[in-house]
Amino acid sequence: MQQPSLWAPALAGFVITVILLLPYIRQLKNMKIQQYLREEGPKSHQGKAGTPSAGGVCFITAILISYMGAYRWFGWHNPDSAFVMMVGVICGAVGFIDDAAKFRHRSNEGISGKKRLLAEASLGMFLGLFVDHLPIYITPSLSLPFTPQYAAFFIALSAFLVAATTNAVNLHDGMDGLAAGTSFLIFLTMTVMFLTLNQLILAAVAATACGALLGFLLFNKKPAAIFMGDTGSLFIGGLMGALVVASGTVVYFVPLSLIYIAETVSVILQVVYFKMTKPYTPEKPMSMLQLIKAKWGLKAEGKRLFLMAPLHHHFEALLEKKGVTEGQVVAGFWAAQALLCSGVLSVFFALR
Repeated sequence: MQQPSLWAPALAGFVITVILLLPYIRQLKNMKIQQYLREEGPKSHQGKAGTPSAGGVCFITAILISYMGAYRWFGWHNPDSAFVMMVGVICGAVGFIDDAAKFRHRSNEGISGKKRLLAEASLGMFLGLFVDHLPIYITPSLSLPFTPQYAAFFIALSAFLVAATTNAVNLHDGMDGLAAGTSFLIFLTMTVMFLTLNQLILAAVAATACGALLGFLLFNKKPAAIFMGDTGSLFIGGLMGALVVASGTVVYFVPLSLIYIAETVSVILQVVYFKMTKPYTPEKPMSMLQLIKAKWGLKAEGKRLFLMAPLHHHFEALLEKKGVTEGQVVAGFWAAQALLCSGVLSVFFALR
């Protein structure tokens, strides 16, 4: 096997994405395949209604073509990378079914979250079962090896990481260029880490994702000509989670994905706070659990902890009053992600 070249597949991913997107956007407009916005979403986003969606199809195709080309010409006969790609593509396929359901129903409602979560967790379990090795890397002298006694733990961790990352990226994808930009930075950081760990083919996969996302950003930056849709966000999350599992870099991924974690937690807190602040006076004394159950089922309006959830919409609504544009909010998230990436790489190299 030849040593993987990072530039060739990354450049191919960029070029193929750009070439595919040009006619793809025109075709989606002709077919009126568009984004349907949430009714409770930001009012400033109403002008985005009608923007073509499911743009993830193009960068997924570009990454696959680049990967298969490298497999053919450079001999990337590596089962781990094949499993990683498979998890990402199947997650993208689930997202595509979701996007198709939204278009068919002409609403923002796709397939149920439970079905999506089950599919993603099952893929994570599959990855945990069949990837050759699943150590948790911390430092060159400290890692948790994959042994039979830890097998169940690693499989459960793999299922959780793939499902959690996939849904977190999906929640994060709510502003022009937001998810594509932060994901590009994370994949770039992964590329550097995998190269240092001598996980060359995984590094090449991450670099290919960087190139494709950079090509997509040309069309997704504000004002977005196309959105990635659930097709793209679920693919990104699935690929990202699978790369973390296969490389054993879970410890570093936690701080690297803090923005995604914050976005997910903000949604959970918003829902719980809204449910628990509904006005309700029980007719007779109730236990805490009974009260929670009773309030959860009420149709009354509760209070909101954030102006809007996920967190990026809270900042957008808060800063809009001060004249800060959507593009500036996105740039702020990119800057925060760049700082996280720099901090993680600093610790990573300091511990080597």
